[in-house]
Amino acid sequence: MKITGLNKSYIVWLVLIGLSPWYGHAQPRAVKITEVDSLMEQQAKPILILLSTAWCTYCQMQQHQLQKNPDFAERGDLFYFITFDAESKADISFQGQPYSFRPTGKNTGTHELARALNGPGTLAFPTWVLLDQQYQVLFRHGGVLTATQLKKLLDAIAGLQP
Repeated sequence: MKITGLNKSYIVWLVLIGLSPWYGHAQPRAVKITEVDSLMEQQAKPILILLSTAWCTYCQMQQHQLQKNPDFAERGDLFYFITFDAESKADISFQGQPYSFRPTGKNTGTHELARALNGPGTLAFPTWVLLDQQYQVLFRHGGVLTATQLKKLLDAIAGLQP
């Protein structure tokens, strides 16, 4: 197919402009859970944690929604955002406490930190956990957050600012 009357650079420009809504909203840079203690020493902020797994399709859907959410991107400097694989096999120190993977079967298990952050009850994915600047749990939610629920959560985080 030949397009007449348009040069190639103009077509490339139109394509880039057309794709900008998909690339225009980036989520805040996720920090590693192993880095958060030292980051909190430098600057204390609320910590928003998304507990997930590699196989969880709802977790992947939630991540995709976060990438498209402009409010999440715009308010990303108000908190530390962590995605934590609840099946990670790495030993982790969090608040000076060691946590490790605990097998529950031949090729399955969960990380002790995921269980601790989840609190009592069944571990569900995704699970959202909001910690304040003193690492106290302010909010837990098992399941996908809708855009409206996420906005309310971000508003609450904004309200925690001094």
